[in-house]
Amino acid sequence: MTIELKPERQRMIDSAIRSGAYRNSDEVIATALEMLAEDIEDGAVSEARSHEPRSTLDEVEAELRALGKLK
Repeated sequence: MTIELKPERQRMIDSAIRSGAYRNSDEVIATALEMLAEDIEDGAVSEARSHEPRSTLDEVEAELRALGKLK
């Protein structure tokens, strides 16, 4: 599988590897996914994400433009 990362995410992975805590990007991502799985099991993710907007500003603006409500 190929995943395209935003530069800030790649910098985070590179920093984690440089710290010596991880040998490669696979270890960083595996650890992050394991932590996410634990948070999901604990219900922490659904609670934290329930307060986040569901759309980005760009998505909302695009939708408003498509509806003719924004120029």
